[in-house]
Amino acid sequence: MAPTARELMEQAAAQGGDLETVTRGVLERLADLTGLSSTYLAETRLTVDEQYIVFSCNRSELFHIPEDVTLPWSEGVCRFVVEGGPNYTTDAQKRFPSSAVARLLEIRTFISYPVFTAEGRFFGTLCGASKEAVDVQQEILDLMRQCAVLIGQRLPGAVR
Repeated sequence: MAPTARELMEQAAAQGGDLETVTRGVLERLADLTGLSSTYLAETRLTVDEQYIVFSCNRSELFHIPEDVTLPWSEGVCRFVVEGGPNYTTDAQKRFPSSAVARLLEIRTFISYPVFTAEGRFFGTLCGASKEAVDVQQEILDLMRQCAVLIGQRLPGAVR
């Protein structure tokens, strides 16, 4: 049985309480539980049409999302999810045909949940992706959604 989101956050916080340590711990555990090649936290910068990869956990040499890079928000898969698309798909290129990022990176499985600060401001997304079709159980999807909420609550109020 999967841990609860609070348990996962507490386990990650046991390694250190700062945002980076907790988020990295959560990303690693989500990668284990989902089987996805990459899990990551992205900050959305709407005014400059960017999605900035803050932290990532990569488990594949063939597919990874590096940290400290930006992708165009208007072309990203996360944008289509935030705008009403499904949070999880095993056929991202077909489900989101307008996403140049999905095509360019050959993404098949994609999971994304919005992250809001404690003040309710949209920060970005908690995501996972793979080139392969990966079946993820609903229990794990719920866990990832809850982790997005809890990570958001840890974000400082004055983020970019």
